[in-house]
Amino acid sequence: MDLNKVRELKDIGFKIVPTCGLCKHSAIGPMVSFGTCSIQTYQHLKHTGPARQLSIHRSGWCPKFTIAPRALPDLGAFMEFMRN
Repeated sequence: MDLNKVRELKDIGFKIVPTCGLCKHSAIGPMVSFGTCSIQTYQHLKHTGPARQLSIHRSGWCPKFTIAPRALPDLGAFMEFMRN
């Protein structure tokens, strides 16, 4: 990455935050905002049957966040800006 770009990003405090869209537990299709979490379930009040996977938004977060291996190539050099 261009050093001037890195300096500018650092100067402005640029960060990539952990979100459901980058989490290995999410199932969110391309070009959509909502999906499901593979580890969080709930019992729906209006419907019967087994517990459902929790609906999530791409920009959400929870303490069980784990970066998805599929996100690493996409982040590339920007990985250094990933906030823990």
